[in-house]
Amino acid sequence: MTERTSSLPLPDEPRFRHPGPPLYSQLADYLRQQITGGALQPGTRLPSLHELAGQFGVARVTARQAVQLLVEEGFLASRQGRGTHVVHRLPSMTYENMRTSWSAMVKRIEGAQVELLHAADVTSCPLLTADEPHPAPVYHYMKRVHIKEGVRFALIELYLDKRIYDLAPARFNETTVIPVMGEMDVYIESARQILTIGTASVEAARHLDIPIGSPVALVDRVARDRSGCAVYVASMVHPGQRVRFDIDLVR
Repeated sequence: MTERTSSLPLPDEPRFRHPGPPLYSQLADYLRQQITGGALQPGTRLPSLHELAGQFGVARVTARQAVQLLVEEGFLASRQGRGTHVVHRLPSMTYENMRTSWSAMVKRIEGAQVELLHAADVTSCPLLTADEPHPAPVYHYMKRVHIKEGVRFALIELYLDKRIYDLAPARFNETTVIPVMGEMDVYIESARQILTIGTASVEAARHLDIPIGSPVALVDRVARDRSGCAVYVASMVHPGQRVRFDIDLVR
């Protein structure tokens, strides 16, 4: 059986962003896209580190870091004397699927673990603009990381109406807020979220285990009860490579 050796197409110029995420991360992103997109088939042998470095105009250590990252993620397998190959069975990815219904969102995040970074009771919510009506009298503020199946999938700052938080503080502290609100039959009359694409700050990169400047999805979300009170207000950062849209297009 003849072994396939990759002939990698060069990305369009400029090859990498300057300034931007570390070069090894950008190279790993490119190689990962070639693998998941089918340009690099399972079993394909990658060029040597020396050849990769020359082809992409980076240092050999940069090529090695990129390849090692993809080995750790399960996209590549490396064996002494046999080189580096695309694995025959690609790893499954955990996605944050941005469905456009409240119930789908509840199901998506239920069962997640949380890592609490900061909490306090506050009398104002800076995520609400001055002209937005009906803030809660007092909010319980929480900054935390959401983790599911070992993946740190969101850095979130949220403001929860303290009257709701006080009904089950232990539950709200140990898992994601929205499913707990559902368990308590907190009725949400309306909810809205806005998503924009940005780059990871130093703080987001540290807490989500991603490179500084890498693509992220920034989500702002507000949920209101029957009276119009903004009982839940949140701002979230999701790693861009784990965000997927599933939208039905209306003709």
